[in-house]
Amino acid sequence: MTSTAWTLPVPENRVQEFRDLLTALNRDHLSGLDARAREVGYHRERMWLQPDDGGSAAFIVYLEFDEGVDLAAFSERLLAYESEFTRWWTPRFGSFGLPGAFGEPLLSWDA
Repeated sequence: MTSTAWTLPVPENRVQEFRDLLTALNRDHLSGLDARAREVGYHRERMWLQPDDGGSAAFIVYLEFDEGVDLAAFSERLLAYESEFTRWWTPRFGSFGLPGAFGEPLLSWDA
């Protein structure tokens, strides 16, 4: 299993809006998120919103996928995947600014 994580800064004036988006995702769109994971090729996704002392926050995403997956090809598949879910999610999430790239996996392990 290989994993990667990335962060996205959320400005103070949009933290509640981002929380509301994640609430809607959790309430109404998990099946779309699950379908995307299966189609794109990852097994687990964890998301955190980590507030900081100044009132802004960091959105942290952790993904697990099979060992040996080419990260550049994976990123392309993830960004190119289109569905009813992504037509709902992508413009809303994208309004916060999309991450420029996924990180390079430096360590993976089997638990």
